[in-house]
Order: sequence, then C-alpha cells, then structure tokens
Amino acid sequence: MTIIVRSTQDEDHDVIHDLLVNRWTSPEMLLDGDLIDASQLPGFVAFEGDELVGLVTLIIRDDEWEILTLDSVNRWGGTGSKLLEAVINDARTKGVNRVTVRTSNDNLDAFRFYQRRGFRMERVQPGVIDEERAKNPEIPLRGDYGIEIHDEVLFGREL
Repeated sequence: MTIIVRSTQDEDHDVIHDLLVNRWTSPEMLLDGDLIDASQLPGFVAFEGDELVGLVTLIIRDDEWEILTLDSVNRWGGTGSKLLEAVINDARTKGVNRVTVRTSNDNLDAFRFYQRRGFRMERVQPGVIDEERAKNPEIPLRGDYGIEIHDEVLFGREL
C-alpha cells in the first residue's frame, strides 16, 4: 500500500495524540524548560490506508523551523525520510532558510538519520536531559544501546 504524506488537520488530533502517547508516553514535551503539547503543533502525517504510520511536529519560528518529534511506526521503511522531505519542501516554499532538531546523546539512529540528510551537529548541551528528568521522571536513564542519557544535541540544516 502507498504511504500518503500531508499536512496535519484538525480531524487528525485523536490519532496524533494516541501515537505520541504510545511513542513518547505523553504528547507533552519539555523544551527549554517549557512544557509543549506536541499534539497541538503543526506538522505532517503519514498514512498507509487509514492507519497513521508517521508523524512530524514542528515549532514554527520566523527564521527557522524546529522539528520537535519525528516518528515512523515502521522503522527503515522510508516514512521518516518522506516526512522530513515534506518539512524541507514546505519550509523552502514558505521562505524559511533553516530547520533544526534536537535529540539526546544516546540517539545514534537519529544522528545517522539527520546527518545523512544534510543536517550538521551544531551544539551539545551537557546535562539538559538530566534537568528535564528532574521535572519528568519518566525519561529513562539509558537509551536503546545502553548509553546513559544526559545531554541534548542540536542538529541544523541550512536550506
């Protein structure tokens, strides 16, 4: 079946909320000390038939867009790439010259994914995840590869 990527719409809210709860435990994300409900943000969805198989949520700023979440239900199937391409194309169309994304120091798959798509590592913020964990104890101590999670890494791509 074909994967269709399109902008999020109001009627997508329930399935977006469910995906964020299943993948992140909550739609609420900590960013720079602020709690943000990712289910209320603009972005793109990927559907295979009637099933939501991917989502990217965005923080829209005048000078750059920041990816807050990017999820693909079927890893390695190209859905994440299609969602990222939709973000890049839409940003260019709207005259935005930069896209950023943050991830934790343990997320080696994200490091590879973004760098292979033209993003560059720009900054490491030591201890940011530790500070967020103090506010949200659900954040795990270790990631997929047994790496302790402490720091936030910013990737950016100039368009």
